Amino acid sequence: MRTLRIGYFSASPILVQAHGLFTQHGIAVEAEAVTSSPAQFCSLHIGAYDVVLTSPDNVAAYRFGTDNPLGVRVDVRIIRAVDGGMGLTLLGTHGVREIDDLRGGTIAVDVPDSGFAFALYELLATHGLRRDVDYDIVAMGATPRRAAALREGHCHATLLNGGLAVAATRDGFASLGRVSDVVHPYLGTVLAATGRWLDTHPVIVKEFTEIWQRSVTALLAANHDIDPLLAGVFGLPVAEVPEIRSILHNPVEGLVPNGLVNQEALQNVLRLRARHGTQAQIAIADGMVDPR
Repeated sequence: MRTLRIGYFSASPILVQAHGLFTQHGIAVEAEAVTSSPAQFCSLHIGAYDVVLTSPDNVAAYRFGTDNPLGVRVDVRIIRAVDGGMGLTLLGTHGVREIDDLRGGTIAVDVPDSGFAFALYELLATHGLRRDVDYDIVAMGATPRRAAALREGHCHATLLNGGLAVAATRDGFASLGRVSDVVHPYLGTVLAATGRWLDTHPVIVKEFTEIWQRSVTALLAANHDIDPLLAGVFGLPVAEVPEIRSILHNPVEGLVPNGLVNQEALQNVLRLRARHGTQAQIAIADGMVDPR
């Protein structure tokens, strides 16, 4: 049995759906929730992870610059597009009903200068709010950690998606806007790996990507019979699963059916980095996408 180690932010129904297929092909998947993108990319860099589920902006941060938390450039490449953000939504704490209520408030991100943070700044900027002027940013790690911080009152707002966004909305936290309202198309999550691992493990890479695609196709083809799986993955009552299923099938925000990277969507992610970060516009052609 061969082992494949994956680091992710939020639980993936694709991994759960694929479990039996991986076993049939002699692949033992060890999937682990990461605490933050710096921790995720440190593990990827040292070989503790083979593959990561991450934001394409994180790939850009570690591939093209040394001002990332590791201080080094990592030959990390996108091998599959996963989703368009899974309903990436700005959620406000109790008492916050609209974006203008966030003036003078604290907003939680994974880290301030990569990932979904740039999409957050764009959403707030369209409402006239400026980073470090009209609101403060605090780093609170991966999406589940930020969801907990919102519930515990440690921030006034944060971006959530998938089941975490559905659950927060159900429990009375205000939906202040979606990333898809201001950036479209958008690429939310990708599969990524280092060039070193990809080049030295061609067989398992091929098997992994083929199984991944079969699982995506199965999820998108399934109807109510997939509800128990989705309820378990996202920690939701079965009655709320139809909302998640509609997000998965959403052509803008949901799963990418063929796993191919939409160049415009990726370019929009890179434009946000150029607009709200420190790096100039990045050319996608510079080896960032490596479909296998």
